[in-house]
Amino acid sequence: MACNIANGRAISCLESVGGVRNVYFVNNGDMGALTIDSDGQLTTVATAASAYKYALRSETSEYVETITVSADNGTVFYEQSLTLSLPNLSKDALKYLKLLAQGRFQVFVEDNNIIEAKGFGKCYLMGAHNGATVTGGTVSIGKAYGDMSGYNLTITAKEQRAALFVEEGTTAILDNLGETITIVTS
Repeated sequence: MACNIANGRAISCLESVGGVRNVYFVNNGDMGALTIDSDGQLTTVATAASAYKYALRSETSEYVETITVSADNGTVFYEQSLTLSLPNLSKDALKYLKLLAQGRFQVFVEDNNIIEAKGFGKCYLMGAHNGATVTGGTVSIGKAYGDMSGYNLTITAKEQRAALFVEEGTTAILDNLGETITIVTS
């Protein structure tokens, strides 16, 4: 396979913002086969699946992808890392935290770049093929009155390609934003 560069990149307009707005967990394999176009965009999923929304407070959670290349071995992979800050300790929250810590899932990461016609941000699919797992975290009650009492989780995935972009308007988009939403198919 030839890996020749075919285009350049100009300085883009100042029109995007950082941060994670919401995440949506789907149990590993529930969406079936994924259809991905040549640009790495998720276009359809084989099976309708339930996704579970975790709403996040502004500027508390982060998504980072690290590209690892070995010229000696001829390999490249992407390590996807999601750090979530989930305030407020409770018996129910601890029950769901345990399920997250033991499970494997795909995660739709919604950013703060709101698509005004839809009312939600751009989405990326983390752990598309290999799934994602909780790899660490903390439970803290804080020290001072103003400290966070809650959970910090680190979720990671390793994939052959970068997180899949979910273009607004495609059939795989999250169609009803609520506590439980359905991933629609074509």
